[in-house]
Amino acid sequence: MQTTAIILSHIPRWVWAIFAALIVMGVVQSRDQFASAKRLLILPLVWAVFGIWGIYSAFGPQAAPLLAWGLGLASSAALVLRSGWPGGARFDAERQLLFVPGSWGPLVLMMGLFVGKFALGMSLALQPALAHNMAAALGFSALFGLLSGVFLGRSRAILARAPSAATTAAA
Repeated sequence: MQTTAIILSHIPRWVWAIFAALIVMGVVQSRDQFASAKRLLILPLVWAVFGIWGIYSAFGPQAAPLLAWGLGLASSAALVLRSGWPGGARFDAERQLLFVPGSWGPLVLMMGLFVGKFALGMSLALQPALAHNMAAALGFSALFGLLSGVFLGRSRAILARAPSAATTAAA
């Protein structure tokens, strides 16, 4: 119990602020909403950058972890695209926006990424030698890629329901 208190006392306050912000963002995502195509791309891009930064800052500029991240991203994005998630997403011609049904999925994904990054940071703080462990590098990299890919696949699936620029221009 005392070790837990010591560990928790050394976590910077900004980490808790990020945790709270992610919960708020996840709750917002749980509600039905209308969004522009640009807005739908922001979250996956943020998580992609966060994932690559996390890998680079933990393991340095190594090709294998970046490849594991990329393979995880591509495979989960493709699976989500094929799954049809989120069902009910559609283009609203009157508003010229995409309707996105509420889901708790984004909150779960954000918490997964946060907890994964937190676990990696704590592990490296307690055992710095893990920064040179290829199994840890590949495992965390694949995890970050898989979770980021779900965000990307979800956004791409929603955007696929929007008319193309050529269709919109012709209307």
